[in-house]
Amino acid sequence: MLANVLLIFAILSVGVVYGVDVFFAVVGRPALAASDEDAIANVMGHLHKIADARMPIFGIFGVLTTFTFAIVSQIGTISSWLALIALAGLLIQLSLYLTVAKPVNQKMTKAVQLGNIPNNTRELQNRWDSVIIVRALAMTLAIGCLLVSGILF
Repeated sequence: MLANVLLIFAILSVGVVYGVDVFFAVVGRPALAASDEDAIANVMGHLHKIADARMPIFGIFGVLTTFTFAIVSQIGTISSWLALIALAGLLIQLSLYLTVAKPVNQKMTKAVQLGNIPNNTRELQNRWDSVIIVRALAMTLAIGCLLVSGILF
């Protein structure tokens, strides 16, 4: 019973981050590439300000519930291995977020708070975009493994 509850919460939490990353990989990235720098700076600065305050709860909860599910679902079973692979996907996504995306987010957020448009807006957005497909793929791996684990559990 505990394992089922953990798995449900893991899928729901990871699903939020998965949806955001896939949306930006498929829709946001090409839309922003067609936008002017003022629009990118304004919209992305505000998005990052709000998202960086609200999204960590889903990421942290997803990592914790996935890890706990891997332990509770009897180490060595296919379900536990799939949960560990999901955890690896989550950690890959998190490391790319922390090392590449978050520094960009902070610069864009600071600029919008000061009412500025960075001279290098396009460069900052390109840097952020450079990892979004890999982040989305890592999240796809994670959510896929959690779903299959649930079917097999």
